[in-house]
Amino acid sequence: MKIRTLRVSGAYYEFGAAIGSHFSERIHAAYDSYALLRDMRVYHATEAGRARYEALLALHEAEYPQYLQELRGMAAGAGRDLIDVFLLNMRGEYRGYLQERDEIRGCSDCSILTDEMALIGHNEDGAPAFREHLYFVQAQVLDRPGFTACCYPGFLPGNAFGFNDAGICYSVDNLIPRDIRVGLGRQFLARSLLEAQSLDDAIARVTRPGRASGFSYTIGSVSERRIIQVEAMPQESQVTEIRGLNFHANHALEVRQRAQTVTPSSACRVARAEALISARTVTNAADILAILGDEADSEYPIYRTATGPDLNETYCTALFDLDAPSLIVYSGHPLREPGALSVFPM
Repeated sequence: MKIRTLRVSGAYYEFGAAIGSHFSERIHAAYDSYALLRDMRVYHATEAGRARYEALLALHEAEYPQYLQELRGMAAGAGRDLIDVFLLNMRGEYRGYLQERDEIRGCSDCSILTDEMALIGHNEDGAPAFREHLYFVQAQVLDRPGFTACCYPGFLPGNAFGFNDAGICYSVDNLIPRDIRVGLGRQFLARSLLEAQSLDDAIARVTRPGRASGFSYTIGSVSERRIIQVEAMPQESQVTEIRGLNFHANHALEVRQRAQTVTPSSACRVARAEALISARTVTNAADILAILGDEADSEYPIYRTATGPDLNETYCTALFDLDAPSLIVYSGHPLREPGALSVFPM
């Protein structure tokens, strides 16, 4: 799989319109095949669904007008109804109001910070329907830090992995809290990370009050040579300084608020990673990639192939090296296909 890259600059609306126009085919193909959007449209047609939409739209117009401009531009560029674009960018905030599906996505992170290494590894996982539709954007939006991000079609940049010119890099893991409410959408919070100037700024952006759902973030700062893990649930967040080796999947491990869904895949990936970590000493980047590429669990492996009961697959594996500094993205298995990569200087 070759992930295409678009370089673009401008104000928020123009930036979104350029993405929408350039990747319109991918946006339409992904949206039209996505069963969740059909479910959201059915709910949106009800009185309760319309009221929820209007409340969320008004809230984000007040709190993140610049990113709504981005979405309006994206919708116009792709020739798509804004309702579709906004709904899907709020998909995590509609969980619990729709019929549950077995396509819940999830990613894995394995990071390490020692005197010798400062690495963040990440498997970007999801439903096979999205695999061929991912793209990278390298962007300069107004006077904000320029950034590079892996993007899903028709979604705000930021909900996968990326970095900016201020030396902030990060990856995102899905969390599944049960107490979803009307509040700030995690896609918008994640988008704001691409404008963070420091780790403290990044923490403030993703832990601000009024969150509606949940994400986990592994965030690094090149200039500070630090890596942190942030679990941001609706009512509580936890910030953990990484020293040594850390693995995270798709359920909160640190926050006290544990009203969440723990999928079999997430539980098995964490358990397998813990076994691997206890059995070996990580000495280089290849060891991190070996953990992220592990397929020993035939039902719920860390490196996922949408076989057996696990309906998701690993699209690509990203490796941030804070000391190089660089981002390497493996579009195939990171050990079996080491040549299938893209390299981005940070």
